[in-house]
Amino acid sequence: MITETEILTIVKSVSSRQLRLWVSQEWVRPARSDEALTFNNADLARIQMLDMLHNQLELGDEAIPVILSLIDQIHGLREQMRIVSEAIAEQPERVQIEIRECACRDPSD
Repeated sequence: MITETEILTIVKSVSSRQLRLWVSQEWVRPARSDEALTFNNADLARIQMLDMLHNQLELGDEAIPVILSLIDQIHGLREQMRIVSEAIAEQPERVQIEIRECACRDPSD
């Protein structure tokens, strides 16, 4: 786990105030223990992305939730695709071939 101090050391352009605001807006969801925040690697990556969007690209606070929502949807879809791919890989070879053939067909045919 990563402490708030470590986050601020790693992402130097983010202030403690800004980080706490992002947490209160639930743009980042760290674990809480005894009023201390602890972050994981996914939280760190999100904070770095928020830093880029907000501080470097200067996007406004109204745009960031939209972007975060789209990114979260993409990650969710990637996870669903991984699950489907694993399920297909467990099928007999003839079923895998049928699935590939169906996937390659033009839907307008």
